[in-house]
Amino acid sequence: MSPYPSLVTVSALLLYFIVTINVGRARYKYQIPVPQTTGNVDFERVLRVQQNTLEQLALFLPALWLFSIYVSPVWGSVLGTTWIIGRIAYA
Repeated sequence: MSPYPSLVTVSALLLYFIVTINVGRARYKYQIPVPQTTGNVDFERVLRVQQNTLEQLALFLPALWLFSIYVSPVWGSVLGTTWIIGRIAYA
């Protein structure tokens, strides 16, 4: 098995970690207390990016691995990298 799907998985999780850190930074910047999820439009955008990324990870990671195992690890990694680039552009 190729190591590329593993690298894509780690990259996707690193991306999620970074957007989660961005939520904390936005909370501080826009002075939104921890339990609140509304209050500033810019904060809500940052939070939505994080939540949407989490929602998509639940489908993306199993699909990446199933495609990589049963079809092609190289093409699975290429498609996975495309997904990561798309998430960065969305953020």
